[in-house]
Amino acid sequence: MIAATPGSASADRGRAADAHAARRMRRACAGAVALAASLILALPAAAEPLPTPSDAELAASIFPIDPKTAPIEARTRPVEERTTQGSEQVVTLSSDILFVFDKAELPKAGPAKIAELVQDVPQGAKVSVGGHTDSIGSAARNAALSQERAEAVAGAIRAARPDLALTVEGFAATKPVEPNEKGGEDNPEGRAKNRRVEIRYAG
Repeated sequence: MIAATPGSASADRGRAADAHAARRMRRACAGAVALAASLILALPAAAEPLPTPSDAELAASIFPIDPKTAPIEARTRPVEERTTQGSEQVVTLSSDILFVFDKAELPKAGPAKIAELVQDVPQGAKVSVGGHTDSIGSAARNAALSQERAEAVAGAIRAARPDLALTVEGFAATKPVEPNEKGGEDNPEGRAKNRRVEIRYAG
């Protein structure tokens, strides 16, 4: 029997450690290879290119549009409405069309339109211009806004017809032509009709 020397024992332990490290390295490499393979397999297959249609196929896919199937109707709303109330001619201007919300400045084309509406008023006639609002908002704000809008319209009338004798007044929400509410619920259509400026004169 040959007795193991301290040097040979140390060498054996070194070889054993090297062998153990090599096995760990091989296992790590094997794991990395397996992970890479699984990721590659999980990638979606490349999409096949779509076929290019021929000129005949493109031509066959185009259909003419028949305008009769979906007629387009004009849905414009005039700014004014003319009525006769007793001996008075009344021109009602929609505030929703004539003015920006909560404002009293006429649009650029406003004065010319108003001048057109009063060109047939008799010479020297007495004309009243009344501003009206709906019931939304405070009474003070509605009173001021209705007066300001009536003044804006009256200013355009004065510029076009200085011969007319004007009376200008803001009535706020005190003279509605439609109910602002129905059955305790809001009535948007009625409120829209109440937001107006009226031009009245003897016919």
